[in-house]
Amino acid sequence: MNEIVQLVAQKFNLSPEVAQQIVEFVVAQVKGKLPANVSEHVETLLAGGQEAEGVFEKLKGFFHKA
Repeated sequence: MNEIVQLVAQKFNLSPEVAQQIVEFVVAQVKGKLPANVSEHVETLLAGGQEAEGVFEKLKGFFHKA
């Protein structure tokens, strides 16, 4: 999620602290709108890396069933 914070800070000319607060707020809002079994994986997806790929595949299967 640090990469997203850096992008927000650069794009909107904000301090890293303010960008962090904004990103945390947006993530909380998104998680609040999703079903619990999906929202628990949001931060893992935003972190990226190998773990995120596995979660993404699981979520893809979840949405294809709906």
